Amino acid sequence: MSSPPLSLTLPEEFVLLSYLASGKVQDSGQASFGCAAAELGELALRRKLLLRPRKTRKKFGVEFYRYPRDIELLETGRTGLVWADALLAELEVHASEPEPVLLRQWLRRRRREALALHRETLTRRGLLLHRPTRLGRDRYYPCVVTRAALIDEIRACYIDQRRLDARLLLLCDLVEAAEMRDELSLRLTWRQWLGWSRRAGVVESVPEELRETSWMLRLMVPSRKGG
Repeated sequence: MSSPPLSLTLPEEFVLLSYLASGKVQDSGQASFGCAAAELGELALRRKLLLRPRKTRKKFGVEFYRYPRDIELLETGRTGLVWADALLAELEVHASEPEPVLLRQWLRRRRREALALHRETLTRRGLLLHRPTRLGRDRYYPCVVTRAALIDEIRACYIDQRRLDARLLLLCDLVEAAEMRDELSLRLTWRQWLGWSRRAGVVESVPEELRETSWMLRLMVPSRKGG
């Protein structure tokens, strides 16, 4: 099994998976939200931020999770990525304001810019082939080899041939949130679904704060139109 280029970031991987062989995405609104969420996921992987759910205890000791309202910045040093450093600088400004930026508000505001930015990066690197159309609805055809290698890597996690690390957990959660499972021919067993949804067993090797961040990002991606 081949591996995707190591230099791909999480939002680049998500965009590459979002574009079909037809050059289109199933739902551009959902894809743009997912891309913005993937940017936060990349920063979480680099230990720049976290999304901590608000936990409330109910009867019988059962713990319930609520969406985090804001983004917790951990460190704002340079990452080497122009877009990531710009995002961190902007988030740092918002963090100093009396009213911190809300997570859903940030994703809604960032979504279109995020998708366009990472789509352009992939196009420049030759991993998306841009083809304008007469109707103005441009097509972006993904590199078949790179996309297939990335799908193989994800599929190996689904069939228990590869252990989920933090990056793959975030990517798989975004794939699930964007409802790509069927179009990528991915199948979860009942045991896997329980393990992933409860963040136990197959993902227990991932630090808890990253498991929580991944789950919160997954919950932020909207369903497809008409779904």
